[in-house]
Amino acid sequence: MTTHGRPFSLRCLAAVAVVAGCSGIDSPGNQRPGSGRPNSSGLTSGATGASSTTNNGVITLGTSGSTTLTSSSGGAGGAGSVAPTGGSGGSGGTDGAGAAGAGGNSDAGIADARGVDADGSAVRCVTAGTELCDDFESGPIDLQKWKINKPSSSATITVDGIHVHGGSKAVHIKVVPGQQSTAMLTEAVTFPAASNAFYTRIFAYFTPDLPVAAGGDFHMGFIFGTGKNALGNVQAGMGLNGGAKQYLGYSIFFGPPSYEFGPLSATKVMPNQWLCLELFENGTDPNAEIRQVWLDGKELTDLRSNSSAGNAPANHKPPPFTGVAIGIWQYHPTPTLSDMWIDDVRVSSQKIGCEI
Repeated sequence: MTTHGRPFSLRCLAAVAVVAGCSGIDSPGNQRPGSGRPNSSGLTSGATGASSTTNNGVITLGTSGSTTLTSSSGGAGGAGSVAPTGGSGGSGGTDGAGAAGAGGNSDAGIADARGVDADGSAVRCVTAGTELCDDFESGPIDLQKWKINKPSSSATITVDGIHVHGGSKAVHIKVVPGQQSTAMLTEAVTFPAASNAFYTRIFAYFTPDLPVAAGGDFHMGFIFGTGKNALGNVQAGMGLNGGAKQYLGYSIFFGPPSYEFGPLSATKVMPNQWLCLELFENGTDPNAEIRQVWLDGKELTDLRSNSSAGNAPANHKPPPFTGVAIGIWQYHPTPTLSDMWIDDVRVSSQKIGCEI
């Protein structure tokens, strides 16, 4: 099959079943400068409406009583992205960007900004309704928020302080290079998603490197929504594909006829540094699954996609999203990569950004 003019092979996918599960555990570590550690983006939200508008290339859900949103920088639009219309963005509130916190030991990565209220206190994300947030500082993985999906016995999910984006702890996923592994955390607290659309932001750290091989097909998922449409299971999200460390936006429709699609980005996945990854999956239109991806706050416009574009088969429709998974899902035996850390996770009905 092709992906917006690029070949995109996802061999073996027909044998992969969608599993709604996930997890991790905990321990101490060092801190990035300026993180101050509250895992808040400075945004709060009200009830989400069924309609949406566009804002500088960002699809924004219509809201009632939500805060003002900051949009990502523009850039040329990718092929096939269509925004639903009719509805308006919320009003009031602030984006809460504030001064950076005190320094400390750090991993390399993007700078953090801390959301603050008018009185200078931290605006914290509270897990409730359409919001889920976790900085993994409280100890073991909160099983009220997360489920463990780790069918690969050789893989492990723990919490430690070897690499942290902020505070002293982060989720650590370890896989064996050369094997085909699944090790993910899945949350269903904020699902069914309001208006069947959601944002997910994680900070990710990969080491020692991502696989490189001419013609290699090392497709793996980092963030994806799960659910079932009328004909079967669906995975829709972002990860890596090919042998050149390229970001991938992808959708797998398992119902007959099995169908996969998704564009590749010219941007490479960089190892050994913290990356702010944000995914937007929009199934508001029952006939179109629409996706956007941001890296370090800047949209990767070449990953914009719309499942209704072109001659897509009848099963190529968005599911009612029932969860979101984060971590490593390898669709083929994959060399090189052995470790991934995840920190400062947030799921929301609103654009999140990289502030914590």
